Amino acid sequence: MLMIPANDSGNLQQVRDALEPPTEPRVKHPFPFRDWYMAIVRPNHEQDAADSFRRNNVRAYWPNYERIQTLRRRSNGYKPEIRLILTSIIPGYVFVPTTGDGAAEDMQMLIERISGAINIARTYSGDPLLLREADIVTIRGIEAGLNTPAPVKPVHPVPVKPVHNFKNGEKVRFTDDIMGRWPIGRIVSLARDGRIGVEVSLMRRKVVVTVFPHQIERA
Repeated sequence: MLMIPANDSGNLQQVRDALEPPTEPRVKHPFPFRDWYMAIVRPNHEQDAADSFRRNNVRAYWPNYERIQTLRRRSNGYKPEIRLILTSIIPGYVFVPTTGDGAAEDMQMLIERISGAINIARTYSGDPLLLREADIVTIRGIEAGLNTPAPVKPVHPVPVKPVHNFKNGEKVRFTDDIMGRWPIGRIVSLARDGRIGVEVSLMRRKVVVTVFPHQIERA
């Protein structure tokens, strides 16, 4: 009879080490964050890019809001299907915090591993364009307002009032920008559901921010 020593496990530990995926150290971000990168991503790929950043152990902030979409599929006899989808508040961008330790991160190498990411926004000198924490606080305020449930409609019919009286081309400011850091924006789109697209120069880069009428005021 073949006797195997009790303390002899063979190469079992080597097999376990080979099966376990290598773990990368998570990037430490002090809170509150000082600066944020603006990662440029392909249209409609913001969520994929944010998830890809997290899979690479890097924090990412994708401001979004819930929107109801009606679809008609041939396989379902073209019957209307209602879906709740997530839509970007600032299309084409995902925000990534810096480490805050003064070191120059090699974001270009990271961007090449991120699904849907194209590059990072840069200044005229070629340096990374960084947003301050106060700007992110403003964006979070806009996001919270867009995701606030709408009031319940009354049962009895009432005279229908227009959602708002804003017009394309009007100059407005954001009410969530309490510190007045952002410049005056310009209305560029009016959606049927009442949401408004405002173009604003954010750190010398024009971006379109989606808001509700009560989140802006005429300049």
